[in-house]
Amino acid sequence: MNTAAHSTDAMTAGSVTSDAATNPSSSHAPITDSRDTKPSAHPWSFAVSDQALIGLLILLAALCYGNSLFHSFVYDDEQQILQNPYVKTWHYLPQIFTSTVWSFVGAAGTTNYYRPLMTFTFLLLWQVFGNLPFGFHLFNIVLNAAVVVMVFSAGRRLFQDRRIGVVAAVLFAVHPIHTEVVDWIAAVPELEVTFFVLLTFWLFTQLDRASWKIYAGTIAAFALALLSKEPALMFAPLAVVYEHFVRPGNSASAASAKIKRYAPLCAVAAAYLLWRVALFGKLAPVLQHPKITWPQAIYSGFALLAGYAKYLVWPAPLSAFHVFHASTSLADLPVLLGVAVVLAAASLFFYSLKAAPTAAFCILWMGITIAPMLNARWMAANVFTERYLYLPSVGFCWLVAWCALQLWDRSARRSAVVHAPWQRNLLLAAAAAIFVASLVAVLRRNEIWRDDLTLYTRTLQTNPDAAVIRSNLGSLYFESENFDRAIQEWQLALAQKPDNTVTMNALGIVYTRLGRYDDADAMFHQAMAAKPLWGDSHFNYALLLQKTGHLPQALQEFQAGVTLSPLSAAAHRYYGEALVEDHQSAAAIAQFQQAVDLDPSLESMKDLVEALIAQNQYAQAEPLLRRMIAQSPYDSSGHLLLGNVLENAGKREEALREYQQVLATDPANAEAQAAMQRLNRPKD
Repeated sequence: MNTAAHSTDAMTAGSVTSDAATNPSSSHAPITDSRDTKPSAHPWSFAVSDQALIGLLILLAALCYGNSLFHSFVYDDEQQILQNPYVKTWHYLPQIFTSTVWSFVGAAGTTNYYRPLMTFTFLLLWQVFGNLPFGFHLFNIVLNAAVVVMVFSAGRRLFQDRRIGVVAAVLFAVHPIHTEVVDWIAAVPELEVTFFVLLTFWLFTQLDRASWKIYAGTIAAFALALLSKEPALMFAPLAVVYEHFVRPGNSASAASAKIKRYAPLCAVAAAYLLWRVALFGKLAPVLQHPKITWPQAIYSGFALLAGYAKYLVWPAPLSAFHVFHASTSLADLPVLLGVAVVLAAASLFFYSLKAAPTAAFCILWMGITIAPMLNARWMAANVFTERYLYLPSVGFCWLVAWCALQLWDRSARRSAVVHAPWQRNLLLAAAAAIFVASLVAVLRRNEIWRDDLTLYTRTLQTNPDAAVIRSNLGSLYFESENFDRAIQEWQLALAQKPDNTVTMNALGIVYTRLGRYDDADAMFHQAMAAKPLWGDSHFNYALLLQKTGHLPQALQEFQAGVTLSPLSAAAHRYYGEALVEDHQSAAAIAQFQQAVDLDPSLESMKDLVEALIAQNQYAQAEPLLRRMIAQSPYDSSGHLLLGNVLENAGKREEALREYQQVLATDPANAEAQAAMQRLNRPKD
């Protein structure tokens, strides 16, 4: 079925010209070829090259998010990047592609999310930028700009009308619902899956050329989309529908030719599903919300759909966390609204399938790409979240652009009969108002994501029951040693979400810090009972036992902690310190070495050096000390330790220089002064 049935008139182009007519000699021929860019004679029209359009779209995307470039790591960024050993070294490359996205935390990291491209991206960015958030934000901004360009390019091919591609891309660039995806580094899977799905579609529309390069590119792009995020699977049925109902000239194409074009994509999708089963034992190994029954999940799916539809049209209030409550009855208003959305969308889809198949395709795009996020039983704590609309909103922007151009062209034809320019002026005014309001909303929303404190406080203003966000806010107060406020936030968060093990663990830590040992003991036991495979609560409980003089029991809990979280540098370091206290220096060295391998912090290296010196392993300690000093040249303790090592190795002159470095920054250091006197004493 050919899209020419609903193409716009080449003579009524708006701000940019439409693509070529099949018959260039006829000014009213349907638009089916994008190679001709002959400008329209309409006074509102002007010719703009594709290169210029793409440049302007990139500039617009950069303008929308340029003020986020120097923001900090926020929310999950710290754990996914700063605390993730997978992104620090190439050593864990096999684990990146054979485990879930949270597997680095240990036994408690089992999840349904397999997104190796995300972690691999962080690994590449870490090699270039290290722990500077600038590079990660820059990548998000650049990739979002690439998505905007792909919305234009793929939309142009879908509708065979460049104007629709441009309008859709502009709307996509300024839509405020996308701020979470671009501002939040950990949301990069949304950017990657959308880019690669659009690239797959753009290449798929060219498969009628029967080029092996296009076939290979289509398959490769789809494979990368699947490695980005699970909803990429939904492109396979989209490709089938496009081939049979939307592709220009599909009615004249043989069924075998159609199947030949989408069969490779279906094969890749099947291979991906088999790969997941091979890795995890099943497609979705974790039931995130087991307390939600299947009837509640079905009702909630309709309610979620109603919410997503609302946010596509009216993206406010925006929030980093929307509190979810399962729907329990078909009579609930959100459920009824969701049913109405489904019925309306289905009616429009089947009506448009013959009259305007490209519009029907856009409706299907929205529905089928949001569908995987409607099963609350499989979703994370934030069941309803704005970033899930990034990929579905592509179809929304295409559909809105198509509708807008339909109105524009109809007003042009009416103006040709009855002079009524006010209709077009009204459309332009409405478009300008939406553009400006959206751009301002995006720029303002970006600022809320600049740091954790701003993000958490603003989120709690719109969603005060967001226990996860409140718990994170408590952590900020704890880090600033405002313990009373931290306890207040954590207790309220625990009241809102009684099964939150992170909050229990946090309260246990602060109670230990304040000497409230009985309260701390109770919190740690609750946390371990609620989530026994989480290593953090075990080694934090071990710290409590160590502090209260129960070292043997502490060592057992430390052992449990490193067993459950083998990639936790903190767990290995704390265990090593307890082993030193228990006079097990050799075992302590092994734990400190693992901590340094996972996270070469100054604290871990210093612990390892001191343990090596205690064992008289000066040769092994010296290179570590030099590494420490290279990282922190003004740390007098490092120079002092190196001086001791060099002195014991008989390197008198080098040792003197290190002691002098100590006195340069700490002139009153008695140990360095004594060493200087000792080394400067004349030999008998």
